[in-house]
Amino acid sequence: MKKNSSAFVNQLVVWFLVTIFCSGSVGLGTVWMRQQISITANNNRRLEAAIKDLNRRIEEANAFIAVEQSREALERRNVEFALGLVPVSDTQVMHVSDNTVARMLTRTNRALHADTDTALPTTIKFALHR
Repeated sequence: MKKNSSAFVNQLVVWFLVTIFCSGSVGLGTVWMRQQISITANNNRRLEAAIKDLNRRIEEANAFIAVEQSREALERRNVEFALGLVPVSDTQVMHVSDNTVARMLTRTNRALHADTDTALPTTIKFALHR
């Protein structure tokens, strides 16, 4: 019986081709993944630069607003536009710490509830008319 040596060579070639194909696929996948990582990193750098620029512009705007709201700038604008406004002292400002909505409702509806001690009626009765 004669051995067929080409069958062994054919198997070896097939396994060699499969190994090259799998290695090439893994290599191509690795290159593609690195490319995607690079694109994402560049996008992140661009976004960080845009965020830093936006924060810088916000800080500049806040500084400009602070300068324009300073006492000297407001007095200068008062004179410049001839508004005739009088500066407010701290004694003229009254800080309110209670519930302003309830206080304003009580003050508004005082005439409606003058005969009762509470601001709102305690019971409401509904009757059906037939």
